Amino acid sequence: MIPKSALVLITSVLLVQAPERQARAPEPVGIEMRNVHLHVSDEAALDVAWLKGRLRSTSPDRPPVFDDQTSFVMEIDDAEVALDAASLTSLVNRAFAFKGSNLHDLSVSFAGANIVQRGKLSKGLDVPFTVTASIGATPEGQLKVHPEKVKAAGVPAAKLMGMFGIELQDLIKGRPESGITLHDNDLLLDPSKMLPPPATRGHLTKAFLRGDRLVQVFGKGAAGRPTSGGNYIWFRGNAIRFGRLTMSNTDLKLVDAEPKDPFDFYSAKYNRQLVAGYSKNTPDGALRTYMPDFNDLKQ
Repeated sequence: MIPKSALVLITSVLLVQAPERQARAPEPVGIEMRNVHLHVSDEAALDVAWLKGRLRSTSPDRPPVFDDQTSFVMEIDDAEVALDAASLTSLVNRAFAFKGSNLHDLSVSFAGANIVQRGKLSKGLDVPFTVTASIGATPEGQLKVHPEKVKAAGVPAAKLMGMFGIELQDLIKGRPESGITLHDNDLLLDPSKMLPPPATRGHLTKAFLRGDRLVQVFGKGAAGRPTSGGNYIWFRGNAIRFGRLTMSNTDLKLVDAEPKDPFDFYSAKYNRQLVAGYSKNTPDGALRTYMPDFNDLKQ
């Protein structure tokens, strides 16, 4: 009979020597976009001239699931993305749409090289304000909005700026995930935190106005532009899940069925476009899915 002390010793040795089995996170799936009008909500869309990056799963036990926009993070290497005033207005209002916010009725427009923001600041009474600001990118990759001129009904500009800054600091302390911080009189915006899911990560290198669009460049800019033509979203490498389909060693290209204008795509409602389109397999096992524009579907 083996003494109890020996059994304890043997058990301890086995436990120490047993390798720990750690769940390995799935490898990310490459993503490339070209000429895509990407809906991020019912009210906002991004005009993606091009984008290169990857989808990284947020769970160690499953690949990115396209039907669940919270199941992955989109990591952007290089991109040029533009927003019109209506989309930017929607995203700014979304950032301040929380209990206790003192800013409301916000709207954004463009004037030459400047951005113009109008709204109301609740300070006992609603104070309407207009801020004309220049824009740029910080070394840290944030969008900087620098006020150049401030107007308010019945309130001196200097006084409003002080009051406006205090209110923003109070709001931001209670809303760190809003993607908006304040440095002196500059608003610093994190574009990735202002968007609905999926979460995005990327380093903003340039920001400027081009006509009626706010243009944001990530990474190395034009040097990262895809060389292939057409309007598409292309997933490549490793595994991804769409509906009941799980594709390994992924080569799935969503192609604009009507390429005369940008590919109008709504990722959160992609199945409607999928049902209205058709797919083809290539000889090497890749999948090409041709989709109509989302806005062309019957609502």
